Amino acid sequence: MSERSVTIWLVRDTCRIEDNPSLNLALETAGQSGTACLALACLEPRRWKHYQFGLARTGSAWKSFRANTLIQLRTELLQHDISLWIGAGDPSALVRQIREWFSISAIITDLPLATEETEENRRLQNLGLKVLTTQSDELFEATNIHSALERLPCSFTQFRKTIEKDGSVAPSLPVKFSAMGSPVAQIWLDPPELYEARNFDKHRYAQPGWQQYLESGALSTYKKTRNALEGANMSSRLSAWLAHGCLSVRRAWHDTLQYEESYGANESTYWLRFELLWREFFRWYSRHIGSALFTKTSKNDVCKVNQSESVLFENWCSGNTGVDIIDAAMRELKQTGWLSNRGRQLVASHVIYEYGLDWRLGAAWFESQLVDFDVASNWGNWAYIAGVGADPRGGRIFDLESQAERYDPQKTYRDRWLGLSPRKFEH
Repeated sequence: MSERSVTIWLVRDTCRIEDNPSLNLALETAGQSGTACLALACLEPRRWKHYQFGLARTGSAWKSFRANTLIQLRTELLQHDISLWIGAGDPSALVRQIREWFSISAIITDLPLATEETEENRRLQNLGLKVLTTQSDELFEATNIHSALERLPCSFTQFRKTIEKDGSVAPSLPVKFSAMGSPVAQIWLDPPELYEARNFDKHRYAQPGWQQYLESGALSTYKKTRNALEGANMSSRLSAWLAHGCLSVRRAWHDTLQYEESYGANESTYWLRFELLWREFFRWYSRHIGSALFTKTSKNDVCKVNQSESVLFENWCSGNTGVDIIDAAMRELKQTGWLSNRGRQLVASHVIYEYGLDWRLGAAWFESQLVDFDVASNWGNWAYIAGVGADPRGGRIFDLESQAERYDPQKTYRDRWLGLSPRKFEH
């Protein structure tokens, strides 16, 4: 083992340098201990190789977005003399390799969002390492929304109103990054999966930039257009950037406030912050209920999937149900890794209430396909639609015929994704 010591910033889902408390804490800890700060990103088997219910944990769209994000993060960190090591394997396995060359002062990472990250941290601690966690991707510090957190598991409305009632609670301003580190040469080659994933055609799920969306003025009509099935600037398309941590949620929040100063405030500009509060709710709800997030009805539910209805599920996944609005949406999802908010609700309602399948199958399929997969939002939303989450209404059932007439009256969306229209799609 080398005499050199390092402090590790374990990169999970906050792939940015601006407004990143984990990175800032890692640099602060490194400075206090007189060690170099080393960033480590793991292509964990749980996301890059494993399966659940026979489905891959992540798909090509997600892997491509993450791979390109990590390479961009590496470039940005190098401008500050900080090295980003990228390896394939569990954090504990890669850290054991690092310990053969370096003494490790501490590992700093995000506050776990779900059970798998918690277990990974436990394995690191079992190696005798100091593991520090900090909130890195929430709007509010836990101490500032104590009253709302005390009410969990409550409904979103109760959570939101508790926060909004306290006028003193607001997301902190994003913190600029200007620190410098000391580079540490990576001791292994980058994994081939990293560059294989980059080859996925990113234009298939074209994600316009957040600034471009704001400059278009579309935020002023966000509430009216966010449920459109297609169309440029109909929604913010923030989800992938937030899910991979490329953009701070606090930055997005304060950008909407700045927008209001320039263009004026209305229900639509507020509504984007309303949706960010939904994201906040699901993150704290996930932490509160732990493994129950993945159970069918309650904490005592055993996760067993009825395989006898596999044909129905396969037809739903491939967009061959015979219901045109569902088939169009499922084909868009499979081809692009993206689906509108309304599309997600409709296909979820169909597989749960029309087919009567276990909602967890749908959540697992979304996890395997979405470019913007986020464990808390994905599983929390599916439980909400299924009526087994923290929503008192007991699920959401949609009239698919009326929804299709309302959101696709000319059938342009359905024709496009069912192969009846020669026009190229635009988001």
